[in-house]
Amino acid sequence: MKQTIEELTLKFMEIKKQNWIESSSHGKGNVGITFENLIGKERENFPIADYNGIEIKTSLKHTGRLNLNLFSATFDGPYIYGIQYLKNQYGWSDKELKEYKIFYATISATKLTKVNNHYFMKLEIDYFYKKIYLIILDKNKKLIEKSCFWNFRTLKEKLDKKIKYLAFIEAEKKYEYNKTYFRYTKIDFYKIKNFSTFLSLIETGDIKISFNVGVYKKGNKYGQTYDHGTNFEIKKENITKLYDHI
Repeated sequence: MKQTIEELTLKFMEIKKQNWIESSSHGKGNVGITFENLIGKERENFPIADYNGIEIKTSLKHTGRLNLNLFSATFDGPYIYGIQYLKNQYGWSDKELKEYKIFYATISATKLTKVNNHYFMKLEIDYFYKKIYLIILDKNKKLIEKSCFWNFRTLKEKLDKKIKYLAFIEAEKKYEYNKTYFRYTKIDFYKIKNFSTFLSLIETGDIKISFNVGVYKKGNKYGQTYDHGTNFEIKKENITKLYDHI
């Protein structure tokens, strides 16, 4: 791993020397996609780390999102299409396409989150059965169901294969002549502490789970559901609670 870190550091330094670089992508995540293109990495959705065992996370300085998406993991059970079930059962109509349901929520283990004005949701860790459950209650806070879950085994595999090592890159952005440019300014490397720490951070609410299920409103996918992932997130400022700096 030391050799891989040195190799990626050298590539980063060469990119940093280039100063402002025109974006090679448009829309969401273009700062990360541009960097990955610069190091010769093709875009894919494999459940493994981006660069020889190191997951690359790129953040815009000052204007970037406050939360860092660690990884995405859909339910292990009990439903085959758990997210679709959640959207159909507890979602609400899109404002523009009212015949289609959507579901957006960020859920933690430390407080009840109100969803769709009719439900409350939270996470519950079951150490005996080694599962994390999504708890759903009605507006009177009476339990409706405790069925959707993630297995510890699945989540540990995600940590080991996807985010055991992390390269966190900071960048700046500017617009010039209707084009977007990035300047990559800093890189830091981290190693995850352990799975027990990951679970404890879910328990304390430092790691939350966000659902992002909407509907395409134009193009040949009009009316189809899009799922931007069931994401396990942590605030950037709390990264050292989960990771040791290398």
